[in-house]
Formats: sequence, C-alpha cells, structure tokens
Amino acid sequence: MIKDLISRQVVCSAKSDKGKSCHGSLKRYYPFAGYYNETEEDLLGEIEAEFGRDTELVLLKCEECSIVYRLPEVLKEAFPA
Repeated sequence: MIKDLISRQVVCSAKSDKGKSCHGSLKRYYPFAGYYNETEEDLLGEIEAEFGRDTELVLLKCEECSIVYRLPEVLKEAFPA
C-alpha cells in the first residue's frame, strides 16, 4: 500500500484492524537501489507501476508495518532525482 505523507508527519498513521495507529518510524526507502533486497514482489510492482523503475527513487517506509509513503512535492524538490 502506498499512502501520501502528511505535512510534518514523522510516524506511520496506518490503523490496525482494531483501530489502533501503528506509530512506527518512517525511514528513507530506496526500492530499486542495487544494495536493497526487497522481498515483497507485490509492493515492488505497485511502486514500479506508479513511479517507474528509477534506481534513485526515494520514498519513506514504516519500520513496523512496511507501508510506503509518497514524499510531498516540497521534499521532492529538496531531493531531486
């Protein structure tokens, strides 16, 4: 699942089945970098369909539940591809 990052968001906002927020840390995620071994093929397919297969693509990923977040336009300008 790919979600939009909210302004000033630093933790995951995904809800569990019981309605509790995850609150996992968001870390930079480079899905197509050669050194990163992603095992979730469905997730990689979803990312590739939306962003293409760019080796310098930077997203954010929750350490707890593995939900991926799109960077807002402000961060995209600060870290150009």
